[in-house]
Amino acid sequence: MSNGSLWNRLEQWTRLSRLSFPVPAHAKNIGYCLGGITLMGFSLLFLTGLILTQFFNPQTELASKSIHYIVEQVTGGRFLRSFHYWAAQAVILSMCAHILRVFITGAYKFPRVLTWYFGMALFFTATMLSYFSGTVIKWDQEGYEALEHFEFIVGLLGPIGTFMGKGLTDSVSMNVRMYGFHVTLAPLLLIGLIAAHFYLVHVFNISPLPRGPHSRLDEVPEAELTGTFTEHLFSIVRFSLIFYGLVAILASIVPAPLEAAASSEPTGAKPPWIYLWQYGVENFVGMPGILYSSLVLALLFLLVPLLDRGPSRDPKDRKGILSLGAAVFIVLLSLTLYGWLSPKQVHHGHSQEHDPAHPQDHSMDGMPGMKDMGETPTDEPMHDHAAAAPAGSTQEQHPAHESDERTH
Repeated sequence: MSNGSLWNRLEQWTRLSRLSFPVPAHAKNIGYCLGGITLMGFSLLFLTGLILTQFFNPQTELASKSIHYIVEQVTGGRFLRSFHYWAAQAVILSMCAHILRVFITGAYKFPRVLTWYFGMALFFTATMLSYFSGTVIKWDQEGYEALEHFEFIVGLLGPIGTFMGKGLTDSVSMNVRMYGFHVTLAPLLLIGLIAAHFYLVHVFNISPLPRGPHSRLDEVPEAELTGTFTEHLFSIVRFSLIFYGLVAILASIVPAPLEAAASSEPTGAKPPWIYLWQYGVENFVGMPGILYSSLVLALLFLLVPLLDRGPSRDPKDRKGILSLGAAVFIVLLSLTLYGWLSPKQVHHGHSQEHDPAHPQDHSMDGMPGMKDMGETPTDEPMHDHAAAAPAGSTQEQHPAHESDERTH
């Protein structure tokens, strides 16, 4: 069977030619491929995370050990975990770059307002939910103190917080629940938002350039759509291979951080870089500042299309909104640098309710199978506890879905 007949058969089965619908020629530029590059990164995170889940045990006595097991005993485990971690950082960077490009070029203007809102929902789901839960579940000091912050914040939300926090049930530890969210609900939310976002991108096509004859139009005129979506897709694949190829090289050279298991002594462990600006806010106003600063940032994103309603996408016609965006960026960058450079601080709100030495409530002692599972609470510090590791493992293991371990 010749290549031509193979292609013809594939075309009959899939109608791939229908992907060659017209798009603006500038869709091949890297700035307009950043959304697709981010999608490729999500796909890689889903794939590597799925493999890592086969070796990770989220029970608090075993989570840190299972990560060590992945890194030290699973064939290719060190690279797989490192790639998952660095790919998560790369996805956040590409997503931020995509948002910046959309903001600067005014691509959020009518009729693409809903596209912008779905993109913002996608950003907050990826960073505040998926990445954060990946930070917690590895159950090192950073993860332990991140969970304490989480429970303090949800405590400010009333009944909603009760549903999200440990008040819902004593039968399952918070780390196991966080892991369940990380590998099920978070991916489902991401997939739904991605589908809605890209559907709208398809419906309204790629936005016109911010300068030129079409900058005030809703869409590039059909007669001037000189590119095809297939070419756009090939550009995304080409840039993604380069970008994530570099991530793979980085992962092979620089292993993902492998920290000790959590201790009951608060250290003021700093969060991943994406949250350092909130750490800076927290230093000034305490832990409630995390919630309020997140709400302020979300509100600013919501207001962008409402404050900039004019038809022009040209930056010289949008000095007000761009100046506001620059001011917000400078504030976030300054808080991030402050959070990075300032000494560690133990913020109040820490308690012994999640003492790593007592990873589960004593109400679970009588539950069938708990003792056999090696989760019976102990008075010994977790890092000194020689709890049984998963079958076939040693005492050293590390998260799998540490999905970015701080990612994710």
